[in-house]
Amino acid sequence: MLGVGGGIALGGAASGGSGGLGGLGNAGNAGAAGSAGGPKNCAGNAISLASNGTGTASDAARARVEIDLQSDLPVGNAPRTIEFWLYVKPSDWLGEKNEIYVYGSPGTTNTAFGLDFGTNAVTGMPDNHATLNPYTNGSFTVDSQNDLGVSSANSQWLHVAMSWDGSSFRTYVNGDAKIVKTDGSALLATTSSALTLGCNPPIFNCFNGYFDELRVWNVARTAVDIKANYARSLAGNEAGLVGYWKFDEAPGATSAKDSVSIPGHTMHVAALQAATTAQQPAFITPDAPAPILCP
Repeated sequence: MLGVGGGIALGGAASGGSGGLGGLGNAGNAGAAGSAGGPKNCAGNAISLASNGTGTASDAARARVEIDLQSDLPVGNAPRTIEFWLYVKPSDWLGEKNEIYVYGSPGTTNTAFGLDFGTNAVTGMPDNHATLNPYTNGSFTVDSQNDLGVSSANSQWLHVAMSWDGSSFRTYVNGDAKIVKTDGSALLATTSSALTLGCNPPIFNCFNGYFDELRVWNVARTAVDIKANYARSLAGNEAGLVGYWKFDEAPGATSAKDSVSIPGHTMHVAALQAATTAQQPAFITPDAPAPILCP
């Protein structure tokens, strides 16, 4: 497994050990989580895709998480927000090599919705560089040179949220909007498919880090919503929440449960997939968990 010891670097600043949660903005000046009188870290376990390579095209392991949200998946031009925590190492900032997530249909204009790492603006080639590339396979793709507010030199937990409101495509890092693309004439045509975390079938350029707290919404969460809640776990009954995976299962589990608690909600299992059973993603307890506070 990948080592995470030595503290969390969040927003470019290192925080010591699993309890240090400084630099969380509106999420709270937490201090030592879990100490007497302090907020408690509720991160629990995380999902590791450590059997994948890093910077490896067409990864042989194909370790990924696949979720069929059925009619709950925001498709077409419907509003949506996808958010999660991910643990990124310096070697992961490599464009077109380490897919973070995707759903929809590749190769057709505006029919996919996903995220990978960006490309170096100087060379035009994949390179270690702290950028992100949100895309729709059409009107919106950004090999971002925006200042993400983080250093590619640090291994760190980052929170990423992507929203679409019908005309604007926004990407947030650690609660702050970093990439905004607006085109009122562009409509998405995202097709229905499984949501794949960590790879991009059928190419299978795969990420090998950790994920935690995956949330799917059928609304475009506002900047205020994201800032206030990105570093806190949810109750599970929030309006617009259609999928919520905490990845707190015990090591050896082969799927993750949906934690949405809205009456009448259809639970969507997150299945662990890979080229072989031995290469499947694994539930782990990181040395330093994502800085997620209790609600």
